[in-house]
Amino acid sequence: MKKQIFMTIFFTSLICLSAYSACAQAATGPKMVLKEREFDCGEVKEGETIEHTFSVLNQGDAPLEIVRVKPG
Repeated sequence: MKKQIFMTIFFTSLICLSAYSACAQAATGPKMVLKEREFDCGEVKEGETIEHTFSVLNQGDAPLEIVRVKPG
């Protein structure tokens, strides 16, 4: 009976450890973090130039490459 309980606890721990390891591996790579996702510039007259800077941070463990920007 003790051996059966031990084996149940052992295999349950092994399954939990495997699931944790899989989640930890999925978290690698670049991670882009923005302070703001959009900017409302209000009304703009024709010919007016609007500038705004978005702060982009990489909180991942690999280089972050921005290969395309799509203005909306």
